[in-house]
Amino acid sequence: MEGHWDGSKPGDFHIFAWPDEKAEKNLFEISIPRGSSLILTHDPNGLFPGLKSVRPSERPPVVSVFFAFRIMLAIGFFMIAAAVFGAFLWWRGKLFDTRWYLRIVAFTWWTGFVAVISGWVVTESGRQPWLVHGILRTADAISPVPAASIAGTLALFVLCYGIVFSMGIYYINRLIAQGPKGRALEESEGMPSRPLTAAGAAAGDAISGRH
Repeated sequence: MEGHWDGSKPGDFHIFAWPDEKAEKNLFEISIPRGSSLILTHDPNGLFPGLKSVRPSERPPVVSVFFAFRIMLAIGFFMIAAAVFGAFLWWRGKLFDTRWYLRIVAFTWWTGFVAVISGWVVTESGRQPWLVHGILRTADAISPVPAASIAGTLALFVLCYGIVFSMGIYYINRLIAQGPKGRALEESEGMPSRPLTAAGAAAGDAISGRH
């Protein structure tokens, strides 16, 4: 995740880099000096093992883990910032009048799914070549299942989840485009006293096509 090769010196936190696994170094680094040491050891001069301390055959794929981790972090910080700023706008009574903010959050609601998938890539790719580190390797845990069966099952999963995900995107975007309508606005003109009830009412209106 850190793209840290040499464990004999403090680690920088690489905001961006391209890990070169063959040359065992990073290209195009944009880094915070000693940032990783401070995060991981709470000491800017702290040391932690580098990738060179592990044989190449024992290392996970570095590039995919490195970038998936940063995508997850970037989305996480974006969501925190959006939530804090939204709370500030709500406190000032300007949340529903700040159109540029509403437009941003309306078009970025799906980034949470990307963060989850990125975290899954970090976890599953980052533990390779082990299923259980030091005990069971992935190569030793392969089931004796024909490749055609695995390919067919994978294709069905991709198809089913593709349909479900597409319908989910369509449905959520429809809710966002419609905004609160009908019963969702009946209780008050401001913030609803029972927001979950209002959300349920808006969802019911969207499904039935009421405006």
